[in-house]
Amino acid sequence: MEERIEVAPLRLKVALKGLAVIYGVAIVTNFLLNAWMKAAPIGPWVGEDVLKWYWFDNVVYMVLSLWWCFLFVAVGMWPFSKIENRFQRGIVATVTCWVLGWFSYKAIYWLGLDAGWAFPIVGCIYFALVFLAYTGENWLVAGFSAPRQLGILLVICLGLTWVLTMTYVRWIPPWWFPFSQMGLATGLFSYWFRKMRQPMKGISMWLLMFIAVAVWLGISARLGLWDYKLEGIGKFWNIGSYTPDNEWLLLFMVSCSFIYGVLVPLHNWPFTKIRMPWGGILASVSTGVLAIIITVLIKNLVGTVFSSMNSALTYGYMATAWSFFITLFFGVGSEEPYLWTGQKTPGTWEDVD
Repeated sequence: MEERIEVAPLRLKVALKGLAVIYGVAIVTNFLLNAWMKAAPIGPWVGEDVLKWYWFDNVVYMVLSLWWCFLFVAVGMWPFSKIENRFQRGIVATVTCWVLGWFSYKAIYWLGLDAGWAFPIVGCIYFALVFLAYTGENWLVAGFSAPRQLGILLVICLGLTWVLTMTYVRWIPPWWFPFSQMGLATGLFSYWFRKMRQPMKGISMWLLMFIAVAVWLGISARLGLWDYKLEGIGKFWNIGSYTPDNEWLLLFMVSCSFIYGVLVPLHNWPFTKIRMPWGGILASVSTGVLAIIITVLIKNLVGTVFSSMNSALTYGYMATAWSFFITLFFGVGSEEPYLWTGQKTPGTWEDVD
């Protein structure tokens, strides 16, 4: 008997459970991680500098742990794929990522580098992996065994990071990350660039994201959240930086936490009822508005719930990691396949004209 696949489903019980787990675990984890970073900093902080930089340790540690999650998922969850129980596999994989994340961040200082290298390294290593494995659909290593894929991707990402950080380019700013979540979580990238071949397909996605970033920065500058006259990290990028109040940075971090983590557990409902591309566009805009609302809420709680803007930044960003750990490792949001209105095959638009 042919399996019946739901079109534009509302799976409220599953969605609410997923959302509660993602954001509940994020709050608890962030509280514990802040306490840990104050008691045992990863960076070279001593004395009063610990309270000034604990948020930085939290953020860099978190994003490097998440990077390992992306790498393992890109190669079919190897070497954890041999663990049959999904929950056990998720636990082992998550713990492994956090352990590797700690060593990855600490290695920056073991190599004799200072904190100024952290964001350039993170920006480059994320760009390389997402470009090759996600927007690029692993086109460079397709057909290889999982261990070989992991080894090749790791070598390329590390090598490209060294090349970029040691040159005039310095880094690839990560301001594209919320837009990549929109395109991948909704399937907009898959729809807009269907039937295109790699690597041009992936390059087209990146050009679209760069346009989106340019528009976002232009609007932010008019609102006084971004200053084109400020010097960013590296002189190659003539795009300025966020203002010293860190309000734009808070919006960026919150956006990273409330796009994939909201849309995937909800199975993109109710936007799946609207045909592409309008359903995907509306889903993206809606999560963008949600991020703005949550950013304003967090900002207004600084001084009462949050001791400082630095504390608020960590809470605004931590759900980024858990929105992917819970969905990719534990399968929340992918328990059963579903169709977007007008879609023929779950997860792809290649067979749609």
